Amino acid sequence: MSKIRTHIAEIPQKIGETITVKGHAQTIREQSSIAFIVLREITGTVQCVIEKGSAAFEKVKEITTESVISVTGTVVETKSTESGFEIQVSEIEVISLAEATPIPVTQKGSAEVTPEKSQDWRFLSLRSPRGATIMRAISAMTAGYHEYLTKQGFIEIQTPKIMATPSESRAELFKLEYFGQTAYLAQSPQLFKQMAIASGLERVFEVAPAFRADHSFTTRHATEFTSFDGEMAYIESFEEVMHELESAISYMLTSIKKTCGREIEKYFGIKEFQLKKPIPRITMAEAKEILREMGCASEQPDITTAEEKALGDYVKEKYGSDFVFVTEWPWESRPFYHKKAIDKHGHEISVSADLLYKGVEIVTCAQREESYAKLCEQLRGKGLHQEGLQWYLECFRYGMPPHGGWGFGGARFIKQLLELSTIRESTFLFRGPSRLMP
Repeated sequence: MSKIRTHIAEIPQKIGETITVKGHAQTIREQSSIAFIVLREITGTVQCVIEKGSAAFEKVKEITTESVISVTGTVVETKSTESGFEIQVSEIEVISLAEATPIPVTQKGSAEVTPEKSQDWRFLSLRSPRGATIMRAISAMTAGYHEYLTKQGFIEIQTPKIMATPSESRAELFKLEYFGQTAYLAQSPQLFKQMAIASGLERVFEVAPAFRADHSFTTRHATEFTSFDGEMAYIESFEEVMHELESAISYMLTSIKKTCGREIEKYFGIKEFQLKKPIPRITMAEAKEILREMGCASEQPDITTAEEKALGDYVKEKYGSDFVFVTEWPWESRPFYHKKAIDKHGHEISVSADLLYKGVEIVTCAQREESYAKLCEQLRGKGLHQEGLQWYLECFRYGMPPHGGWGFGGARFIKQLLELSTIRESTFLFRGPSRLMP
C-alpha cells in the first residue's frame, strides 16, 4: 500500500508524527552503529538517521548517491541540524538505484565542471538546490508577470512562430522550407501584437519562444529564448509604457521574493532586490555626456556593452538604482515601426527606451507609429520593401489607436537578478550556435 508523501517544507508542522518522504539520496554516511542519509527534493533537504539493528540499516548498504528513495520514520527535534529536526527512520525503499554521476550534483566540487559540461548533463546540474532555485525564480517571475498584467486588463494571446516575412532584421532569421515556400521562425511577436491592437483587444501580452539566428558566443545571447511581451493602446505618451513596464517589473520581483527570497539569499548572497522607487530616466544624449565625462564614450550611435556597464555603475552610485531607462535613441538605430520625433537638439530620434539592469540591457520598449502613411514612409526609409509587409500594414488603414509596448528575454532578466555568469544558467535547456542538444 502506497504511503502519503510529505514534502520536506511541511516537516516543521509534523514533529512527533510518522511520515514518508521521497527524493534523491544526496549524501550517505555510515558508521559502526548508525547511518545518516541527507535526502533532497524540490522543497529542501532533511537528515535521516538509521540505527544499527534495524532492517533499514542493512538497506543503506544498497543505496548509492543520487538514488531515488522513499523513507518512512518519525520526525524529532534536534540541535544537530540547521533545520532543527531530523527523521528517525523505520523503513527505506529504493525506488531507483543511481549509477555514479558524471558530474557532481551538489555545490561541492562544482567549480571543476565547465559550463559546457554542465549543459551536457543539465538534468543533473539542475538537481542542486542552487539550480532548482534558479528555475523557481523563473517560474515566480512568469507567474508574477501573468498575474500583474491580467489584473491591469491585459489579454493573453498566442501568436504564430512561423512567419512569411521577418519581424525584425533579415540578418537574424532562421529560414525553413514550408510546403514549397520559404518561411521564417519569428524573432518576436511584434507585428502580431500590433495586429491585436488593431483588433480592438487594447491591451495584450504573451510569454512565448522567440528565435534569433545570431552567431554570437556571448554570456547573454541565445538562438532560442522565452520572450515576455506586452502592448497597450490609447496611450497619451510614451511615459505610460515605461510606467506600466516598471510596475510589472516591481510586481515580478516581489513575486520572486515571496517564492524563493530566502533561497536566493542563501545560494546567491542577494538579499534586497525589490523595486522600491521609480526607475531613473536618462536620455541618450545625457548618457553619452555622462560617459564622456567618465572617459568611456564610444562614437557609435547606440550604447556598447562597455558603456552599458559604466552607465549601470554610474546610476547605482548616483541614484542607488539597479535599473535605468535610456530614452530618445537615435532614429538610425531603431526599427521602422517606432514613432519618430525630433529632440531638443534637432536630431531625429525614436520614441523609445532601453531598460538597463545592473549594467546590461534587458528590455526595449517604444511607442509605435500608428499612421499608415508615416509607417510606409519610415519602412521605405529603412530600405525595406512594402510588398512583403503589406499584410501587417493593412492593420493601419482602418483605424489604429496610439499604442506602445515592450519585449524582453526572461533568462537575461534572471541572469542579471542573480548575477549569474552566463544566460546558460538561467535557461532550462540552452540553445546557441554550437548547442542543439540535449
